[in-house]
Amino acid sequence: MNATGTRARRARGGAPALLLSLAIALLAACEEGPPRPGEPERPAPSPPPSTSASAPPAAGSAAAELPDAGPPGEVVAPTGAPAWQGTWEGRYDAKKGSVVLPPKVKDTVRQKDDGKQATGPGTVTLTIEPSGELKGTAKGALGDATLVGKVEDGMVRASVFPDDPRAPSAMTGILVGELKENVIAGRIRVTGPDAMLVRESPVELKKK
Repeated sequence: MNATGTRARRARGGAPALLLSLAIALLAACEEGPPRPGEPERPAPSPPPSTSASAPPAAGSAAAELPDAGPPGEVVAPTGAPAWQGTWEGRYDAKKGSVVLPPKVKDTVRQKDDGKQATGPGTVTLTIEPSGELKGTAKGALGDATLVGKVEDGMVRASVFPDDPRAPSAMTGILVGELKENVIAGRIRVTGPDAMLVRESPVELKKK
């Protein structure tokens, strides 16, 4: 076979490869070039994700943003809570009360009171709400009673009502006290249904 035939065959065999290369180049140019008239614009490629936005915050910065919760197991008291809020308990020791009468007036009825009835120890429990409203109970020598009242300007004032008003020794009266630091120092004073018995006692209540 002569050299001229060999060159012709090589030229024919190389033509398809050359055409394929040109087609690939044209396609690439079309993709990278501007869109044809009437063709919608191709969306721009999305930017790569920012590593700073997706990275979790450092442990030190996260801890700095959290409030100090205190040591484990510690109960933090709510700020701004009234000093009187809560439950208070105390004891009394009732004795015969005195009655102030006008001069030259003789109290023959109370003179018969020997001071033995409705005297002795007892307990008082008060629960005071943040609003100052209070409820409580009393038990002991003065009988079972319910207390209802209010705290205003540091003073505790409560009415004492017998649980059984028909009882022969049902005692009705008041409890007045003053809130001093962590103690309510007060006095309970009550009287019987016929007003002949008058009983009173200091009472000191401490928060539970």
